[in-house]
Amino acid sequence: MIQRIQTVYLALAAAALAIAFFFPVISFINEGQIWLDVYLKGFQDNSAPSLGLSFNLLIPLIILVLLVIVMAVSAVFLYKNRKLQMRLVRLGIVLLLVVIALIFFYYANILAKATSTAPDFNHPGIYLLLVSLAMFILANRSIIKDDKLVRSADRLR
Repeated sequence: MIQRIQTVYLALAAAALAIAFFFPVISFINEGQIWLDVYLKGFQDNSAPSLGLSFNLLIPLIILVLLVIVMAVSAVFLYKNRKLQMRLVRLGIVLLLVVIALIFFYYANILAKATSTAPDFNHPGIYLLLVSLAMFILANRSIIKDDKLVRSADRLR
């Protein structure tokens, strides 16, 4: 049924990921002034000199996040096929972990070298990614619990 708790978790995860596009994920601060803001949708260059960063650098990240959003929404409507729903949610967890690892280890290092400043991760975008990861994990637990409940009811018949 569509009114199960994992539907709420998956909807919250998709909403958090969609909202994360509008908040910065990483900032690079130089002498108290924000040098560069990185959003999931692109760069906001606040520095006077252009750093020569291309939007193409963020395309893999954007594709992964959009793929996870689509997976969350499609998993909501796969309530009749719990096995496929479980696989989609688990793949969503793995892809979200890849997105978070890319941000922390790949993009932060590349952009830190380009700007010669240290990255600042204290932004709502990162927290929304972590919230969506937690929602995916909770949805996975709820789907497993429902599957066990259905299997136990089948044994009683």
